[in-house]
Amino acid sequence: MVPDHDTFLKRLKNLFLNKKFGHYLWTSIFISVLNIFLLYLFIDIFGIPTIISSTVVIGSTFIIRYILFDFFKIL
Repeated sequence: MVPDHDTFLKRLKNLFLNKKFGHYLWTSIFISVLNIFLLYLFIDIFGIPTIISSTVVIGSTFIIRYILFDFFKIL
């Protein structure tokens, strides 16, 4: 049985026009930019070793991502 093409497009449209998807999108973009900026700041500006900087930045942004997802009820 082949699914109806219009039904598929409607479901796809509802998925991407959902308010939760908008929050997920901007939160993910924010976290990605924050990762890049903080790694640049810690490694190049402060001179902290890469392994320490990476561990701290990735761990902290992982927690920030969870807090933002929970705040916007994306989970």
